[in-house]
Amino acid sequence: MDTSSPRYALCVFCGFSTGNSPRYQQVATELGQLLADRRHQLVYGAGGVGLMGAVARGAADRGGEILGVIPHFLRSREAGHHLPPQTVVLTDDLLDRKRIMIERADAFIALPGGYGTLDEVLEVVSMTALGLDVGPLVLVDVANDWATLRDLVRDLLGRGFARRHDLFHVVGSAEEALDAVESLLAPAVAVNSVG
Repeated sequence: MDTSSPRYALCVFCGFSTGNSPRYQQVATELGQLLADRRHQLVYGAGGVGLMGAVARGAADRGGEILGVIPHFLRSREAGHHLPPQTVVLTDDLLDRKRIMIERADAFIALPGGYGTLDEVLEVVSMTALGLDVGPLVLVDVANDWATLRDLVRDLLGRGFARRHDLFHVVGSAEEALDAVESLLAPAVAVNSVG
């Protein structure tokens, strides 16, 4: 392990469901393991179930540092029975959860998920489009999961409702996601970098 590489706080957006293929959980677990192996901090929605749980357990199994952010009302629903050791920030609502995760992160990786994941991804896309420096966003395309979003962006551009198409990057694996994030962050000095 290269201990001289920069360490970042990387926020992972993903579902509290597992999806309809075992491949989703496999990629989520691999992402958590690689985050820990590369000494990055995992920032995520503090869930112990679904893909959130798989990412967190993957990171915890390799001794990774984990920051979970969750609203009070979701704690019992999303925590599950096997929540890995982590620092937990409790919030009043989903808006605070999202705000804190974004503020604490140097960059973002999104695995497939449902409405909440899409909301988080679009928040970062919107902030980037408005010129706010929130850090890069990388989407992991496990099974052509982000094709519809890419089509929507092309449609918005074609209709004159959007001007930029470079608001996120799409890759095919957990390793490619981390490589992309590290490459995109390398030229800049990260404000939120983990000590």
